[in-house]
Amino acid sequence: MSVRLWAVAAVVALCGVLAGTPAAVAVGDQDLTPFYRQHLSWEPCGTDLQSGAQSGGATESPGFRERLECARLTVPRNYSDPGRSAMQVQLIRLKATGPGKRLGSLVLNPGGPGASGVNYLIDSGSAFARLGQRYDIVSFDPRGTGHTDPVSCGGKLSPPPTTGEDNSLAAKEKRINEACGRYSGGLLPWVGTPDVARDMDVLRAAVHDDKLNYLGFSYGTKLGAVYAHEFPGKVGRMVLDSVEDPTKNTWQTAVAQARGFQRALDDFAADCLHGANCPLGTDPHHAQAQLRSWYQKLSDTPMKVKGETVDETTYVYALREALYSRSDWPQLRQALAQLRRGDASGILRLSNSGESSGGGSATRAARLPARQVGRDELPPQDQLALRAISCRDTSERYGAADFPRAERELTKASPLFGPDIAPTLLDCYDWPVAGDDSSRDVSAPGAPPMLLVATTNDPATPYQGAFSMARALDNSSVVLTYRGEGHAAYTTGDPCIQHHVDGFFLNGTLPKPRTSCG
Repeated sequence: MSVRLWAVAAVVALCGVLAGTPAAVAVGDQDLTPFYRQHLSWEPCGTDLQSGAQSGGATESPGFRERLECARLTVPRNYSDPGRSAMQVQLIRLKATGPGKRLGSLVLNPGGPGASGVNYLIDSGSAFARLGQRYDIVSFDPRGTGHTDPVSCGGKLSPPPTTGEDNSLAAKEKRINEACGRYSGGLLPWVGTPDVARDMDVLRAAVHDDKLNYLGFSYGTKLGAVYAHEFPGKVGRMVLDSVEDPTKNTWQTAVAQARGFQRALDDFAADCLHGANCPLGTDPHHAQAQLRSWYQKLSDTPMKVKGETVDETTYVYALREALYSRSDWPQLRQALAQLRRGDASGILRLSNSGESSGGGSATRAARLPARQVGRDELPPQDQLALRAISCRDTSERYGAADFPRAERELTKASPLFGPDIAPTLLDCYDWPVAGDDSSRDVSAPGAPPMLLVATTNDPATPYQGAFSMARALDNSSVVLTYRGEGHAAYTTGDPCIQHHVDGFFLNGTLPKPRTSCG
């Protein structure tokens, strides 16, 4: 163990003794006691931590940001060799306000993977006001993201050789991945979901909770399920909203998402046609043809809006952003009406809305591509973190030879969204670290039942995935159905969903099987 880590271990061990935590904690043959017995030093969050989030929204209460507290959690980089080096996980919390007896901490994860939990709590903390009366609301930036040792792949990509240059998409993905290996090679083996789940157990101990109370969205449902698999006896009240299907591999997930977004677009079009002055016309077949026609026109002749290019990728990204929540449908309808008049400003605004969220919104936290970047540019940091975590969590490695089939299958699933999703199957092409499929095993028969929340027309995590997760957990978990559109049911504000979720967290009461809302 390094001198620095011995010092850290001594300090956290002493503080742990004062806190009255257990005498020793071991995983396998490794003694993790110093990490489990640490004391967190909470203090006001600095402006540097809040700068990545959005400026306060209309629902943010006065003094909200002044109530935020931040701390660093020390965890092993490699749990198999905890004495070698440590990492500092960035935490954030809103202390319980009362009235009522404090029930402990409630840990949030907004999804991604790659989304900043710190930004999410800053941006969306007001959505948990009722739970925040009885719980300290705690979130964190998982390893490799945000302020926790973020994955870096350099500034810009080095240009490809001019002789025999390969301009294929696969070649560019390989260049990105080589750059990630050069700049973050020492981090990439340790960013997988099982390691983050172990970090959450250290966090549970550091906030002095015997059990982990947890609310995860989208990818956060996988993280919660992996935690339950690894620490079934430490699961408290756990809610998984917009549930990933653990039985599907990366390819199958991509096809399911293409179908899901196409179904959501069909629902939007049907809703539009029932109103007056729909920019898609009055006939369902014409509506679909019109949506594809705009895609082709922007592909052939991109438009300019204040110096920015609006092409077919921008257009698909705008559609996708609006389909995460039914509340965005009026904005999409208006943007399409503008596009019909030759004005692409609404499309650009919608497309940029996903980027302005900083990856911190649960309603924007599915494994989907960012808008394509320039030939020698890298994706944004949250997308690099998504790539690093996803590639660590799978042994699948698709390359140039697989792409034609992927494009065919995904385009068949959705003529608009399929071509946009297909390139994500190349994300792990020649990735510098081997993948591990162990996180697909979420069996947790020893864990108490959880509440799984599923939306019937969720485009990003299709409805049936919740039932697959319930069967895989094998612990009598209950699926609560939200009959509606969009991703992340709890944050829609639906009173029925919030009644059941809040009731479980506050009183431990699970709804009866086959309960539905909406």
